Amino acid sequence: MAKKQAHSAIRETTSRKVFNVINKIILAFVCLIVIIPIWNVLITSVAEDQDVIGNDYLLVPHSFTLENYNRVLHSGYMQAFRNSIFVAVVGTILSMVISIPMGYALSRKELVGRNVFMKILTFTLVFDVGIMPFYIVVRMLGMINSMSAIIIPVAVSTFNVIIIKNYMTSIPVSLIESAKLDGCNDLSILVRIVVPLSISIIAAVILFYFVSYWNRYFEVIMFINDSRKYTLQVVLRGLIFEADEALGGGNYVYNNTKMAVMVLGMLPVLIIYPFIQKHFVSGLMIGGVKE
Repeated sequence: MAKKQAHSAIRETTSRKVFNVINKIILAFVCLIVIIPIWNVLITSVAEDQDVIGNDYLLVPHSFTLENYNRVLHSGYMQAFRNSIFVAVVGTILSMVISIPMGYALSRKELVGRNVFMKILTFTLVFDVGIMPFYIVVRMLGMINSMSAIIIPVAVSTFNVIIIKNYMTSIPVSLIESAKLDGCNDLSILVRIVVPLSISIIAAVILFYFVSYWNRYFEVIMFINDSRKYTLQVVLRGLIFEADEALGGGNYVYNNTKMAVMVLGMLPVLIIYPFIQKHFVSGLMIGGVKE
């Protein structure tokens, strides 16, 4: 009997080792698929013009120059960069100001009509009104060709509100009841107790909102008529696909300058992520659990 158990343990250990090896190979392959294009962007962005002419894919650096970044910094790209920063920062702040109290209210079982509100909210997650009603509402509100058209109509994400609500539901009711006994109102409880205990999920949702606003494209081309108000994604699209006048100057734009634009476009997300990365996983794990 002992020999059979030992043999089974050895066989299980061997199977586990084989699984781990296969798993590592697959994950390494997936990492290469992700890393190689990013590496190509970085290498091309610091390459000289002669190295990218007729060579669309560089993996080995042949030269190094920062002239491409200098071109971008002294071009029309920076206006689009500033527009995107404005939309992402203001939009994220507005979204969090709305989503946090909304999630907290929905997390309280004593809220009158709570189930009805949740059904209405979930309905918006499943069904969309369509492009034409969306455009008509924005036009009636007088937001055409205004930055508010990119921010206000998408200020609340149903998904983000739900995960905030699920996280705040996990906060012990005894803490809130104790605060009420001490004379705190709902706003004080939210600011002094709930928000500090919800830093993990708040950090994750901030990243979601920031990336969402940073990548806004559809609303810009639909509502913005002034090219000076275009965001980064629209300029990138013009630069990559329509050619070569997007940065201004009338000269042909080589791939190295295009890649420099892409690198600068990745910087804000790369800067913000390390500060909230430690809260990201734990926040999603708890916030994603259904009540």
